[in-house]
Parts: sequence; structure tokens; C-alpha cells
Amino acid sequence: MRNNLISGLIFSFLLSISWLTKADLYDATLAYQNEEFTLAFSEFNRLAQLGNADAMYNLGVMYLYGQGTEQSAANAFAWFSLAKEFGIAEAFQTAQLVLQQSDDQSGLKDFVTLQRNRLADTYLLDSTLARLKQPNIVSTPSKTHDVLPDYPDEAVRQGVEGWVWLEFDIDQSGKATNIEVVDSYPKHIFTASLLNAVEKWRYSGPKQAHTLIYHFATYKGEQYRETLAIQKKAYEKQLKQNIDAAERGVAQVQYYIANWLSMKDYNAYQLLRYHWRSEEPVNELYLAAAKNGLDLAQYRLATQLINVGEHRLSVLWLEHAAQTMDIAKYRLARTLLTNTEQQDAPRALQVLTEASNNGHLRSTLLLVNTYLTRLNDKTQAKTWLRHGLTIDPEHPELLLLSAKLTDNQVEAKKLASQALKSASQRNWSSKAIRLFQQKLAN
Repeated sequence: MRNNLISGLIFSFLLSISWLTKADLYDATLAYQNEEFTLAFSEFNRLAQLGNADAMYNLGVMYLYGQGTEQSAANAFAWFSLAKEFGIAEAFQTAQLVLQQSDDQSGLKDFVTLQRNRLADTYLLDSTLARLKQPNIVSTPSKTHDVLPDYPDEAVRQGVEGWVWLEFDIDQSGKATNIEVVDSYPKHIFTASLLNAVEKWRYSGPKQAHTLIYHFATYKGEQYRETLAIQKKAYEKQLKQNIDAAERGVAQVQYYIANWLSMKDYNAYQLLRYHWRSEEPVNELYLAAAKNGLDLAQYRLATQLINVGEHRLSVLWLEHAAQTMDIAKYRLARTLLTNTEQQDAPRALQVLTEASNNGHLRSTLLLVNTYLTRLNDKTQAKTWLRHGLTIDPEHPELLLLSAKLTDNQVEAKKLASQALKSASQRNWSSKAIRLFQQKLAN
């Protein structure tokens, strides 16, 4: 039986690792082993809704013995049966034992059908890997001017590798605007270097919500080769710890390994690839981390699914990631607003409002534009515009929107001039601002 099931061996290592910042299968299993059954049941139930087969099996155990919940043979049989369908072969035998001991075998089987219907979205989430094999339908502008980020000297000397995940818009001049750091590893080591480089990049055309994951691998720092031999033993030990943690359900480690496996130039790649030999280990590990409740992995899968045109599935993952990530709320709203279904608009406004109140600028921009162009509600547009200006008083697009929304022509010209000055200082496109100024002049 797999060792991340609670009926397997108890493990008590990696407790001090700083990765354990979010509740996952590992934490839920520890809660069970510490007899914190109510907490364990709640966490296993949350993970089961994501399609985590181990959590489903563990729910079966807890229902069978009435741990953290009322004892229920029907629920136990249902969760054991579902765990088998989601990949745990040995769960079938356990389900059959429960069935044989029941006086209402027909009722238990009917209850499984009911649970399957309740988990319709979970079954769709489980199709993620198959859907990701489809070709991308979202085009990306090509880079017309490139500058390599500097590999920080201290990172070269220490042999540090990592990545930075950015999301940004590309304006009409091909300039990256509204840049956000989604994730970086190690924290703060490479971020400034990449941001400095991206400021100089130019693309062939505009795009909203462009995703970039830039890998800082050792081939970019030749001096690192001199220190590799000295560090090799400790390096391999750390990798083995990572492999161990990933197999026991530490979601953040699963996510880290997926990132390391996505770049062959990482020194970690060869050892990790030897352990994960499947054809698509990267997406498999992202999915494992996503089913394990990690928002970053959920958001990563959602952005990939958007690129292959999987609207419904991307929305499901975004809904989960949006519980903790403002940028996921923003992308969820963008995705919902591209749909023609009217019932999606209220949900989009709700998550944009939540993110805007948290200070997420891109959400505020989208909120203003949605109220202005889609809902024709100038009052709400002005309210959120004022809020956006408290976040960035010199933002060119916000200043242009202010100019468009004022009824005073003199004030409109002043605001447009301020927008033009700010766009020039940031090297952003000024085309829309100049068109508005021409309209004012006529």
C-alpha cells in the first residue's frame, strides 16, 4: 500500500522544512497520526474535491471507523470506490470488504453513483493532463529586442539555480507593462535581474496577461563549475530529500521539482529525471501539487489550459487558486468576461472587487474598464478609478481613463497631458493618449 495512505507506516521526518507553509496531504496525514481527526477529516475532504486519490482513500478509512465524522459504511464504500477510480488499485479490495459486510449492498452502490454526480467537476479536473496535450491556440508575440538578465555574482559563487515567474501586459509599442512577480525561487535572488532585463525587452505586438517563467541555470554562470565538485555531495543529499518529500505529498516540493524538471540545464535535472521517467513528468507533478492544494500549481495549470482553449477546465482551477491568489482572481475574471454567458459577469465583478480591495492594480484596471465599456456604469467606474489612483497615482492608463470620464474639457486636457508624461517616463506606448488628445482638439 502506498505510504501516503494513513493505513501505511507513520513517517516523522522533514518537519522542520520551511516548505510546509500550506496544508497538504503531508499535513493532513500528520494531523491524523496526532489524532486530530476533525482537522484531518476537513483537510482530506478538501483535497478529495480536487481529485486527490490518497485523500479519498483516507476519507474512506475515517468514515469506516467514525474518526472526525459519523461512522458510515455507505460513505466509506463510496470513497474507497472513488479512490480506485482515481488511481489507487488496492482501494477496490477494501471497498469490496465493506460491501460484503453490508446488509444493503444495493444502497451502497447507489450511494457511489450519487457521490460521482456530486464530484462532476472533480472528474473534469482529473482530465487535465489529457487536455494539456492539445496544441496552443493562443498566440504569443515574438520578441524583437532581447537582453539577457545578469546572473547575480553571489548566486554564481554559491552555485544557486532558480527561476522567476512573471506575468505582464504588452502594450502597442511591444513594451512590458503592469509587471507582476507570481513566484520566484529562491526568493529575491534573481527577481531584480530579470525585471531589469524585461524593462528593455520589446515584443512584436500587444497582448494581455502574458506569462513568462525564466530559468536561471548554471550554464549562465561559468564560474559555478569550479564550485560544483565541492558541493556535489550535499547537493545530491538535498535532491534525495526533495524526492522523498514529494512522494509523501509535500505539495510545494512537488511544484519545485516540476520546475527543476522543466529545464534540462539545471544540475538537478539529471538526477530528478532518472527518478521521474514518465513522458511528461513536469505536468504530472504540477497536477499532483494542484490536487494537493497548492495554489501556485493550480494557477500554473490554469494558465496552460487557457492557452489550449479549455475554458471550463481553466475556470475550475482558477476558482481554486483564487481562494488565496489575487492574480488568480484577476485571470478568473478575464476568463469569465470572455464568455458570452451573462451569469458569468457577476462572479467576475465579485472576484475583481475582492482583488482590487487587496490592492491588486490590474484587477482595478479591469474593473474600471468593465464598468465603463461593458456595463455603462460611469458612477462605479469613477469609484474604482479613484481607488486605482491610490495604488498608482501616476499610472498612464488610469490617468487617461480619468481624462475620459471628466466632463470638464480643461481638466481632461490636463489629465491627458499627465498621462502622456507618465507614459513617456515609463517608455510605454502613448498611442491611445495621443488619439484622445487629438479628439479633444477637434
